[in-house]
Amino acid sequence: IIILPGTLIVTAVSYGCIIVTILHIPSSAGRRKAFSTCSAHLIVVMVFYSTCIYRYIRPAQRGGQDSDKVLSLFFSVLTQMLNPYIYSLRNKQVK
Repeated sequence: IIILPGTLIVTAVSYGCIIVTILHIPSSAGRRKAFSTCSAHLIVVMVFYSTCIYRYIRPAQRGGQDSDKVLSLFFSVLTQMLNPYIYSLRNKQVK
């Protein structure tokens, strides 16, 4: 209960600082490039935290083990599989 919100707050504050710093970049091309890098990271972080949060917020239910298996797949496998695809979308050769 303490670890998940704690790391989420630290991550959110870090991204908030990054966004404020990006907004201070004078050129629009520089801001666009920085936001594209930040958005790729943010997608992975959102997939990671949304599965964790859903797991602990949802009400108890019967047969929850099946849904826990699916959530653990999202949490451990899908996030790792999406990393190369998300980060390669910024690559000019892939586009």
